[in-house]
Amino acid sequence: FMNTKKELKTFFIWLRNGTCFAVTWFLILELIVSWISGTDTISVVNLTKTIVWTLGGVLIFCVAFTRLFIRRFGFTARLTIFMLAITFYEILFFYSIGLFGDISYLHQWLLFFSIILCLYFICLVIYGSYRKKKCELYTHALQQYQQERRTINE
Repeated sequence: FMNTKKELKTFFIWLRNGTCFAVTWFLILELIVSWISGTDTISVVNLTKTIVWTLGGVLIFCVAFTRLFIRRFGFTARLTIFMLAITFYEILFFYSIGLFGDISYLHQWLLFFSIILCLYFICLVIYGSYRKKKCELYTHALQQYQQERRTINE
């Protein structure tokens, strides 16, 4: 129960912080696009869509990476679940705003999936490097501990 309570707290902290960060980022992007295109206003409908779609993306992240819903999976499995879910979610978003509407946008689809795959593999490489360093530190600490125990027992 205590672990679930901790994970629930983590889930809501990540949801709050992620939503604040991502909504701010997307609003800044919308402001930049408005300035560049010479638009003086941003509609309430667009602002609402930005907040709702962003909240959904952050929710997918929180579900994938906290241990509240998926308890036993490691990072690689969580990353894979997240990337599949967020890719599907982004496709729904792009379809809802009229991007990637039909097969004639094949080059855009290929670019989109290429970017997703590249980012996925970059994450795996970074994680592999991180895990290797942590493994070396753990092994070194274990060897030091074993040496100390041998010295004490002799």
